Amino acid sequence: MKKSVYLRLLLQITIVVVVSISLLASLLYNYTSNLLKEEIVGANNELLLQTSKIVDQSLYEVQQMTTALSLDSSVLKSVMLPWNLDDEYRFLMETSKTFDTRLTSSNYIHSIYLYSAQNKKLISSEGITELDSFSNRDTLERFLNSKLTSAWEATQVKSVNRDEHFISYMVSTPLRNQKKLGALMINLKEDVLYNAVVNTNNRKLGNVAILNDEGEVLSYKDKSMLLDRFDWIDMSAFSNSSDGYFMQKIDGKKMFITYLRSPFNDWIYVTINPYDDLFQRSYEVITMTILIAGIGLVVGLLFALIISKSHYRPIRSMMQALGIHMDKREKHQDEFSYIRKSIDHIQLENEAFRQRFQAQELLLRDHLLTNLLSGKLSDEEATSDQLQYYDMDLGSANYIVLVLRAHLVTGDAVQMDEKLKNWVYFHIRTICEKLIAETYKGAYIAAYHKHDVLILHHENWQSDERQTEEMKRFAAKIQQQAAEEIELIDVITIGIGGKYERLTDIHLSYEEAVEVLLYEKISGKGSILSIHDLNVNRANRNSFINYQQYIDRLTGELKTGSFDKAVATKAMILNQVQQDEQSGMYLKNIILSHLFNALVKVRIELSLPEEEIESSTWHYEFMKLKTTEDISSYLLRIMEGIAKSLEARSSSKHSEVMMKLVAYIREHYREQLSLQMVSDMIFMNSNYVSKLFKDTTGMTFIDYLTDIRFKEACRLLAETDYSINEVAEMSGFSNKQSLNRTLKKMTGLTPTEYRNSEIEKRLQ
Repeated sequence: MKKSVYLRLLLQITIVVVVSISLLASLLYNYTSNLLKEEIVGANNELLLQTSKIVDQSLYEVQQMTTALSLDSSVLKSVMLPWNLDDEYRFLMETSKTFDTRLTSSNYIHSIYLYSAQNKKLISSEGITELDSFSNRDTLERFLNSKLTSAWEATQVKSVNRDEHFISYMVSTPLRNQKKLGALMINLKEDVLYNAVVNTNNRKLGNVAILNDEGEVLSYKDKSMLLDRFDWIDMSAFSNSSDGYFMQKIDGKKMFITYLRSPFNDWIYVTINPYDDLFQRSYEVITMTILIAGIGLVVGLLFALIISKSHYRPIRSMMQALGIHMDKREKHQDEFSYIRKSIDHIQLENEAFRQRFQAQELLLRDHLLTNLLSGKLSDEEATSDQLQYYDMDLGSANYIVLVLRAHLVTGDAVQMDEKLKNWVYFHIRTICEKLIAETYKGAYIAAYHKHDVLILHHENWQSDERQTEEMKRFAAKIQQQAAEEIELIDVITIGIGGKYERLTDIHLSYEEAVEVLLYEKISGKGSILSIHDLNVNRANRNSFINYQQYIDRLTGELKTGSFDKAVATKAMILNQVQQDEQSGMYLKNIILSHLFNALVKVRIELSLPEEEIESSTWHYEFMKLKTTEDISSYLLRIMEGIAKSLEARSSSKHSEVMMKLVAYIREHYREQLSLQMVSDMIFMNSNYVSKLFKDTTGMTFIDYLTDIRFKEACRLLAETDYSINEVAEMSGFSNKQSLNRTLKKMTGLTPTEYRNSEIEKRLQ
């Protein structure tokens, strides 16, 4: 066995020390760099601000001087009057002397020129110059052609010895006159101004550049770059704020760039310093930190070696003690592995014994719960003692049973084996037991007669109605959590039994909950059904009559061949039954049975003599249906059989004539029709027509005509405000009394009562 624990301990200590020192070095380096960066940026900003003030002050003095010159009388005369050297020599000399005085008073100003548009000439301290021979003609003409009344511009004048660079200020004369009768141009010496700036700052700024708002170089130590764009630095970095700094590689070397934008004329002052030179102190700090870290690492390892040996002695003693009882030939990874396997071996022996004991306990516990559900226990006290023995607290009274029927996701996309199904049901059990523990006392029994069962106990249940509502909320929580946590579940239908006081009556609540699940075919999958829902029947006679009218309309549509309308009516009836909260389960079951019997009756009536119909098994098959979808499909098959019988009948003699006659009646029912009248129309005997009509529609002529008029009268009463007399006339009844008799016979209500009942339904 290797002493790997000992080695791992040393390695871990080494890693901890190295990581700690590396983090410390990184923090120190970042702190030093940030501190130096703040100092450098602060110093550079202060010096750039001083530079800006010096340059701005010089430019401001030039502007003030230019303003004074523009108002000078001799300057104005030089602009306004024609230049005749004989007559006007005096004021031209005065202008030249004025310029000469200004030049001697400033170190920055190189020359002053006054241009007269009338004379097309310029005058300066050196004399009069023609515009064509003026060295700075292009700059002057650009200003004269622009709409500006004053402008700063960097210019370059080529001479014999060298190129001279100026920063020129031009202003129109008279002052700010857009007609530009003349213009003053004052040229500042760029190199003198630049040297003054650098000398002022004791050359601490490095390479200083002055740029205009277009990024062109106005002043720089490298005169070849003047008047060109400063493209070797990212100009977009200057547009973010009035001052700042950034790093950029220039010619492969990292440079630290600080800038300041002047509020006087929006010029940009830039200084460029080598990054490594500025942050040399940071490199020295990190070097010193690494050196100290290395020394600390060596010292730490020595201490770790000494301390770990003393801590390893009790482990070695424990290994020697265990080695007496363990197999020495078995190989282990390290000391702790050896100790862990020894303890695991003891735990496995204890766990095997405990599991065998618990298996027997679980079987007996489940057996007790199944006996409760099956009603085999009759001794209340003995049952309570057994529950206490198995540590199941179901309380002393008030028990309700919930039965769960889980519908799993099916289809080609989902293939579920037995193992996956068991996992789903186990997950459902986990959800239920968690909710029981949060709210009630109770127990969970899985897969009892193919259902999962919950036995719940609550101390404070009062009325049956409140108890039912509370149980429905609890069942809804189960459905919600199962839908959120288990994707393989489609829906869960839950049946709720009644409340019972005694433990030994729990089986009665279970049987009621199972009975309720039978009505899943009416309420649909995923419903929450209570035994009390079966006893709810708040529907009045009018509600049942409405369903009867829908069923009569369905059979009438089938008999007249309107199969699509009949299918739509059937879907409407099933949907209304499923969503009807005013009718109990018993009444809903009666309505569905009535619908089924009506369709069977029509199917038998319209069957051909040679057609064999085995209706004796239909009721048995109908009772076995479990869902609303199954009922809808089963009724559709019967309706399709009726449609086929009608189709066969229509091919018989006079079927087409009868269908046309039926259509005629449905269009002219408001008129005074009689069997004899329609028989004369088709040139047939009235008795024979009556028989054919009965065979075709399943109703007599009078009954069919009365049914159409009755339905139209019901519609007018429910949907319009016409008077009773108007309704009688519009629906084809001869008078109000005839309508009263028919409506009373069909619905048990007078026209006024029927209209009021329909208004109440709409209001609800």
